[in-house]
Formats: sequence, C-alpha cells, structure tokens
Amino acid sequence: MPRNTAPEIIAADMRYNGAPMQIIRFTTLDPDETLKFYRKHFKDNAMQGKFAESSAPQRKMIGAMMPDKRLINVEMTPEDGKAVSVLVSSLDVFKMEVPEKLARDIPRMPGSAVIQHQDSHDGLKANRLVTVENKQSVEDNAMYLREHYIAAGWHRDKDDTIKTGTHRQLGFTRENRLLIVDVHKKDKEKTTVIYNEITQ
Repeated sequence: MPRNTAPEIIAADMRYNGAPMQIIRFTTLDPDETLKFYRKHFKDNAMQGKFAESSAPQRKMIGAMMPDKRLINVEMTPEDGKAVSVLVSSLDVFKMEVPEKLARDIPRMPGSAVIQHQDSHDGLKANRLVTVENKQSVEDNAMYLREHYIAAGWHRDKDDTIKTGTHRQLGFTRENRLLIVDVHKKDKEKTTVIYNEITQ
C-alpha cells in the first residue's frame, strides 16, 4: 500500500471460483503517484519483475503475479471531483476450481454454462454470486426459474420487467435467505443469468 492511505476492506473472506481472494479500497488525489508506486512495487517484487498495464477512458489497471502465486490487480477509476478510487485485489489463482463444480445446486436451463462463482462471509452473513450463460430467451429462463424456486418452497417477492424481452429481475425469499436473479440478454446469441443469494 502507498504511504498515507486509509484502506477499507471490501472483502476479507472471499472466494472466486474457489480460490481465496481479498479486496481493499482506498482513495487518492494523486493517481499518477499511485500508479508510479505500483510500477516500482511490481518491478521490485513481482515474478521476474514483470507486470501488465492497460488503460480505458475511465479506468487504469496494473497487475502482476507474485512469487507466492498470488495475482495482484490494481484498478483505478475516477470519483467525483479530483478523487480516484483504487481497488486492490489479491487472488490465489492456482487454487481456482471449475465453476461448474461449485454451482451444481444452482438451477439452470439445459445447455447453460457457469461462468463464475463467488462467495464471501462477513460474520454470520454469507453472500453468493453465480453467473450463468445460455442461448435461451430471457422469458424462458425466467419461467424456468420461477417454477423451480416456487416448487422448492421459496416465496416469490419480485418479478419485474426492466426492459421487455431484454431484462427481467426476480426476487425470492426462504427462511433466512434472500435471492435476487437478474436475467438479461447479453447479445443476439447469449442470455446472462446472475444469481445473488444472501444468507443472514
């Protein structure tokens, strides 16, 4: 971490596709100096002193593989005024698992592929985020999920059309569990289904 920063822990106990991951955030008023700090840090500490850097209109990223097999990524995005938000993530990439294996219990239409699986814990609160893709329509996915969760004893609390034929959001509750499912058309060929389950 650069000196004189006040990091906020975003995810202290998180797993991305089964691999341990931590995320912290801090704000800087001098993004050039922050970028310079990480360039030097990676040059001095990363494997073979190598790092990758990329830029987009509203974002800069720099990352490197460390000797202990952790992938460190730094993402910088502008906030209001002159401040820049900096997200620093650490991922143990060699402990990643196949997301399909981790999401066996997630209901999905035939032909669906699990893209990613994230879970995190904060005290007694647990959060699980699963992303799935398939070639079915938004409404076919919504109908399938509706029938599955209602039959499994979940209560449907939300069933909103965000954009006709393109985006629908479903909400279910069961005991101490809340599930929000976003179904949206990614392109002409694919539909993305995102499951966000919170247990308290």
